[in-house]
Amino acid sequence: MNIRLPRPVEEALRRLEERGYPSYAVGGCVRDQVLGMTPHDYDICTAALPARMEEVFRGERVIETGVQHGTLTVLLEGMAIEITTFRLDGDYLDGRHPATVQFTDQVEQDLSRRDFTINAMAYSPLRGMQDPFGGQEDCRAGVIRCVGEPEKRFHEDALRILRALRFSARLGFPIEARTAQAAWDGRDMLARISRERIAAELTGLLIGEKAGDTLAAFPEVLCAAAPLRALTESPDWPLTTRRIDCAPREPLVRWAALLADLGGDRARTVLKGLKMPTKTIDAVGALADFSGQALSSAPVQEWLMRLGPRGLDRFIDLQAAAQAARQPERREQILDRARQIRTEADRLVRENACCTLGQLAVNGRDMADAGFRGKQIGEALNALLLQVVRGRLPNHRDALMAAAEKMLKESMG
Repeated sequence: MNIRLPRPVEEALRRLEERGYPSYAVGGCVRDQVLGMTPHDYDICTAALPARMEEVFRGERVIETGVQHGTLTVLLEGMAIEITTFRLDGDYLDGRHPATVQFTDQVEQDLSRRDFTINAMAYSPLRGMQDPFGGQEDCRAGVIRCVGEPEKRFHEDALRILRALRFSARLGFPIEARTAQAAWDGRDMLARISRERIAAELTGLLIGEKAGDTLAAFPEVLCAAAPLRALTESPDWPLTTRRIDCAPREPLVRWAALLADLGGDRARTVLKGLKMPTKTIDAVGALADFSGQALSSAPVQEWLMRLGPRGLDRFIDLQAAAQAARQPERREQILDRARQIRTEADRLVRENACCTLGQLAVNGRDMADAGFRGKQIGEALNALLLQVVRGRLPNHRDALMAAAEKMLKESMG
């Protein structure tokens, strides 16, 4: 197997080896190359203890990322490389982290503590591939399998259950039967995991190419991670999973594809429970608010008013995914129509069409001068904006003020 490493990684390995410390590129960067993919980052494992690493890389910027667990990050030629001492983990008392770490000089022992066989491979330009658990074979077969006993792996760290699903969704690999059963059996242990970590894994799962298929296969695990039984037990659940896979692999769109049928308020509640960022909650909630409405139900300019340019772009994707899930045979026509709507929206934005209160030819002071008070001012401005967007009023001050004065008189009887 020909594994190619970036020059800074080769240099880090060379320096460690020259000082007598066997060292390997490990984990995801090896897995991705075995699968013919381009790695996004590179990790190294080594026989060197942290203090020895600091000696090897004296003169370079070294960050003590997790020195108590044997991990330093070294910056070489502008590249951040995480380097960790070979180790064995002690007991996992909290179902997430080892209570103790024991350093070792054997790479095989280090690999034995890892989650899945495809992540338990290490490569050295000097020593070649170290693959004691059949990771290459499982890569060729296309399967997700735990290292050793899956029940033990998941009991140690329940987050690995969601990691198995995430890798399945990302790579399109089924989960080996015993590993899948252990994930199902251990799903209640996910209650031990912080909501933030659950959210991060679910996001990674959702943007996988086969996210819908994976969720369709493991609805009980999903419900153990988030309160989504109303979705998974709905007759529309198969349609929801197809909608996810039809949607672009963009996090907010995929979350909306999952949660849209709950409606905006319940979608927001789920995301708040997962402690998602406020911007994510607002964006997904807005998409779910309107998910039951067709794009054709209002002019494009009105949709721009409701969602803004970026929000409308996501809504177009969500609507196209929903239609394609229902009518896969019409996918190309659906995507073509989505492109037409997007082109129209882009034109309106370029031409500075009035879609926001800030673009109106009147403002709050004008409404106050006309006699509106308190919340009436905002209500009047929004009503005027809607009339402009719908083409019933020109965006001219005199016309808007006349309409506002008429509204005020009508409200006063």
